[in-house]
Amino acid sequence: MKKLLLSIAVVGGLYAAQTTVMPYGGYLHFSNSVKDKGYVVGVYGNYNVEGKPMSIELDGEYTHIKYKYSLPSYNQKDLTLIGHYYQGTNYAYKLGVHGLHVSQAGNDEKNDYIVIGGVKYYKYLQYNGGADIYYSKYKHFKVYQLTPIVGYNFGDYNSANGSFYIEGRVDLIRISKSGYTPKQNYADLDLKLSNFKGPWTTTLKASIGKNAYKVANDGFVVYNLGDEYKNAYGVEVNYKLDKFSNVKVGVDVNKFLENDQTAKSAVYSCSYLRAF
Repeated sequence: MKKLLLSIAVVGGLYAAQTTVMPYGGYLHFSNSVKDKGYVVGVYGNYNVEGKPMSIELDGEYTHIKYKYSLPSYNQKDLTLIGHYYQGTNYAYKLGVHGLHVSQAGNDEKNDYIVIGGVKYYKYLQYNGGADIYYSKYKHFKVYQLTPIVGYNFGDYNSANGSFYIEGRVDLIRISKSGYTPKQNYADLDLKLSNFKGPWTTTLKASIGKNAYKVANDGFVVYNLGDEYKNAYGVEVNYKLDKFSNVKVGVDVNKFLENDQTAKSAVYSCSYLRAF
């Protein structure tokens, strides 16, 4: 049985440095579920290739979940590699892969992977639009996902309210075989609103609609459990310590259907990013 990957890696370049490194960790709590609690730890890195319009993102992560009723604990290892190519000052392309290794006593070990692709057109600090595509390969079926994206910047950073960025994503998901989820086709809407003021960045997030086997956060998060998810929300607060580092805390809450009843998962996360 596939499990849920929970990650709080933040992607995207925050600095014009050649290299950034971000260790992170999170505590997981479940309610009305056979899952009890757990933790996730990982390290994210970004490398800007010197003299080339290219960058490389790499993320390694380990997840441990403890179950109730003396059920065996669940362990998962993730490795994500994404390459970016920038054409001029308006186009960006990406290609990558996300690998999963799942182990749990009494169940066969599993290895699955997701192929990641995307294209974006942007005007710096104005607007952007594009689409990501994901191909997820599981043992008995495949998942195809198309995610159109639109983002817009507004406001004045030096004003009393600061500047803002709003983004919308539509996830269109097709599962190749029936019987693994309540239905084969899903669509949901992801919304994000960020405020930038001084050293603070505050982000509100929400997901509206149903999904299953969804790929999120630009390919760094994979919901590889067959539970059907409906609606989610979260908040993140980032504080810039200096021009080379920042700290961030956040909480994300998800509702999902487990054994025909609604359950919840909450992730309380923290991270530290350092640029070199």
